[in-house]
Amino acid sequence: MRVTLYTANCKGNKKNCIYPNRCVIEDEVDFMAAVGYDHVCAWFDKSYRSTDNFRTSDVDVMDCDNEHSDNPDDWIYPENYEKLFPDVSYIVVPSRNNMKPKDGRSARPRHHVYFPHDSVDTAETCTALKATIHQKFPFFDGNALDAARFIYGSASEEIIWHEGEITIDCLLKPSMSAIPQGQRNSTMSRFAGRVVKRYGATDHACKIFMEEAAKCDPPLDDEEL
Repeated sequence: MRVTLYTANCKGNKKNCIYPNRCVIEDEVDFMAAVGYDHVCAWFDKSYRSTDNFRTSDVDVMDCDNEHSDNPDDWIYPENYEKLFPDVSYIVVPSRNNMKPKDGRSARPRHHVYFPHDSVDTAETCTALKATIHQKFPFFDGNALDAARFIYGSASEEIIWHEGEITIDCLLKPSMSAIPQGQRNSTMSRFAGRVVKRYGATDHACKIFMEEAAKCDPPLDDEEL
């Protein structure tokens, strides 16, 4: 298993947006060292965290605060993932609020699950994958699906490093939301601006644009595209 995280030079700073340190991780020791700092799961242009600056990612993180129920029998524990994802590679890390009261709720297991996947190069693809995971496993936090989300650093020696035979994107194919009539032109215009800003007027930019255009329902004609 191999994942790439990008760390800040600080810990617990929600105002920070700079993540300059690229960490290519292949074992538990290096992973624990990286997550001790505030970190993100994507490379951002100029190391500045924002959706528009998203460049590439090979891992996504999902939150489980067990807020779906106040009954301990319904809670998801780190050891449960072996049955939920027996063949999938993942890493479970306790969050800084693990087994602590939070937002008026009692102490309970709170953790992050990191899922390696094939490299993606758009924020939209990243968000679609996270949304698909949440749809299938709704105990994950549906408010934490942002492709530019950061995780507070938290030192821990209790991680679970699970080497699977497949990655999460092999198990779950991201569901691409349709772009409905009435939103097609404005949506595709904004998307074109972001793609050209990032890749220039290139064949690669055109390819990404046309893949997004395939979501239009009904399709736009070639002249409009």
